[in-house]
Amino acid sequence: MALLSVRNVGKTFQGSRGEIAGLHEIDLEVEQGELISLLGPSGCGKTTTLRCIAGLESPDHGEIELDGQLMFARKDVGSRRTVEVPPERRGLAMVFQNYALWPHMNVFNNVAFGLRNGRRSRTDIATMVEKALRNVQLWEHRDRRISQLSGGQQQRIAVARAMAPDPKIILFDEPLSNMDTQLRENMRLEILELQERMGLTSIWVTHDQQEALGMSSRIVLMNAGRVEQVGTPTEVWNDPASAFVAGFIGTTNRIAGTVVKDPDHGSSGLALKVDETTTVSLPIGPDIAVGEKVSMFVRTGAMSLVASPSSEALNVWRVPLEVQSFHGDYTMAVVRFGGMRLTVRSDLPIVGSPESVYLHIEPSSIMVYPES
Repeated sequence: MALLSVRNVGKTFQGSRGEIAGLHEIDLEVEQGELISLLGPSGCGKTTTLRCIAGLESPDHGEIELDGQLMFARKDVGSRRTVEVPPERRGLAMVFQNYALWPHMNVFNNVAFGLRNGRRSRTDIATMVEKALRNVQLWEHRDRRISQLSGGQQQRIAVARAMAPDPKIILFDEPLSNMDTQLRENMRLEILELQERMGLTSIWVTHDQQEALGMSSRIVLMNAGRVEQVGTPTEVWNDPASAFVAGFIGTTNRIAGTVVKDPDHGSSGLALKVDETTTVSLPIGPDIAVGEKVSMFVRTGAMSLVASPSSEALNVWRVPLEVQSFHGDYTMAVVRFGGMRLTVRSDLPIVGSPESVYLHIEPSSIMVYPES
């Protein structure tokens, strides 16, 4: 049985023009020891989902069960709420975006603050605080004021405070968004190492794809209050469940057109007619038919720029090179293709500034979805 089960949870907010849907029938299960990321664009419902789990928001309907106990249950908007356990009794802890630390207290008292609201002895509290601070390698800073710590250290204090009462699940609400790039990378690795070493169960809200891909056991990709796909980072990357997922994950180019018979494959293959002069050979397998309007998605790194085309290669065109940007290990280039601009990541430097290059799109790297 899953440690956490969220079943048919829905939530609407009252806006100036009437009701605004926040969540639509969200279903989610979290297993012991997992780090689950709720990923999606701003306003997709990921923070609302987290707050409903924490008890900081009351859903209109649905059920939330934690470790076999019902935390929330309500059949529909018009029914009387049958179960609603308050946040402090759910056995959860939360790490906020702004850390929410007390600046007038030292490190020890910040971590101990929430523990003192329970029926614990001073000895037990001291033991729990020391364990939490040692886990984040900040025990030697226990007497310092919060203002004396760096941003990364403050974040680790917030994590220690969440860990101290030994919660069933720790909820992270975009905890690294205020950090600079290098510090954010370091904190990802530290929290991931702590997660694995301590066997923590976590739900992590983020809009950062690299964060979700690099840290998660599974990703819950959300859009407009709905779950688009749940899967491991590899599954979400390699096998997007919808056009939205294909367009959202990674830096991806979208090309729309009409399905036609592929002139390079006779009657067995299909191609995308982009304009009157350009067709793209499509992979074998997508459930599409001739005449159907579709969108193809191809990631920047799945295309290549070549000096000269192979006589046997499919999907090679001479295209204008509009701009290139050097990034050290790779070069990003923008080319003109089929009346649109495509972004291509090239691991080989583009020598000089040629007016045109050869663009190659491997058919097997193309993802195809019917136009909605």
